[in-house]
Amino acid sequence: MPGLQRNTSQRLYAVVRQRILDAIEQGVYQVDQQIPTEPDLCELYGVSRITVRKAITDLVKDGVLTRLQGKGTFVQGRKVENALLTVSGFTDFGIAQGKNTREEVIKQELIGVDDYQQRLDVPPESRIFKLVRVMYLEDEPLFIDYSYIPLARYPEFDQRYEPGRSTYQLLQDQYETRVLSDRKVIDVYTATKAEAKWLTCELGEPLFRIGKIAYDQDGRPVHCSELYCRANRISLTIDNTHK
Repeated sequence: MPGLQRNTSQRLYAVVRQRILDAIEQGVYQVDQQIPTEPDLCELYGVSRITVRKAITDLVKDGVLTRLQGKGTFVQGRKVENALLTVSGFTDFGIAQGKNTREEVIKQELIGVDDYQQRLDVPPESRIFKLVRVMYLEDEPLFIDYSYIPLARYPEFDQRYEPGRSTYQLLQDQYETRVLSDRKVIDVYTATKAEAKWLTCELGEPLFRIGKIAYDQDGRPVHCSELYCRANRISLTIDNTHK
């Protein structure tokens, strides 16, 4: 394909961006397929690396492409919808998507109650089981989950928990606790070095940070958590029903 001609009415990177979009639309690059490297795209379109990089960066921001550290740039699949008003756990979320889930435990430890006492309504001398996991949908790392579970209310939870087991199912089976409601607060956060590694995204990439307090059948706090996910991979949805 010949090099692109300079167009005074359109920025050159926008032309490259559109060419890549056209190639995706025409099936030249399929969903989850790696696109050519920057040097290859420079040769293909006869433009500088700065121009190619700007076009790719725009497409990444738009959620069309995704960069995976150490692997390359890939065509992004459709966003995964996460309904904010549901209270199901991640396993149920995977079932709703029709996909398999798995988790990787990054850290589990006992910590002081400190900042969590008021949110969890437990005594100040309590201990908290902190659980940090990367949650996978199929083979894609979709969420980083920081969960804080009060041992004053759920003794020996740290000993009974097994990686891969649903925490909500454990609460129901061992403690007769059902999570029936929650309160969520959402803001936008930028990926740190650790989060970029766990989510295979770029440093500083926008993430949704979803803070949550879950409540049981008696209205008592069960646990609090923080969930981090890539903003270009998740659509947060809210359904309101009027009766």
